[in-house]
Amino acid sequence: MSSNLQELIAGIERWRSRRVQDYWLHIAYIGAELNRFGDHDLTFTQGRLWHLWEDEWHEIKAGSDYWLFSVPGAFAWARDMLTKVLPASGMGEDAIELKFNPDYGYVEFMRVKAAKRDEHNFTFEVRAFGEGPHPDFEA
Repeated sequence: MSSNLQELIAGIERWRSRRVQDYWLHIAYIGAELNRFGDHDLTFTQGRLWHLWEDEWHEIKAGSDYWLFSVPGAFAWARDMLTKVLPASGMGEDAIELKFNPDYGYVEFMRVKAAKRDEHNFTFEVRAFGEGPHPDFEA
């Protein structure tokens, strides 16, 4: 098993051991998906994921674009990059850079950079994290 997969498993275990019920994230994303380009605030509270867009909170359903920015979504995204996308495209694990938060285990930084594959290249970074709902959250 690769060291990236081992770190992913350890990150998931740290996250689960913290038993975080509600949390918020401030994400920076640069990549091929223009609708996700830029900074984003998300909060997971009362069993639902919310995204702040144009000064309003919108509920995000599992499987939609911004779901990837949630803690479980980013874990799944990293897993799929490591086990499906990179191997299928012929890119090795040197094309991905991963960093997991040492305390909570969530994906703190993920960058894919592969020559001649701009559609696969992106940078995802958690710039702020907090327990509880986002301080500005109003449903």
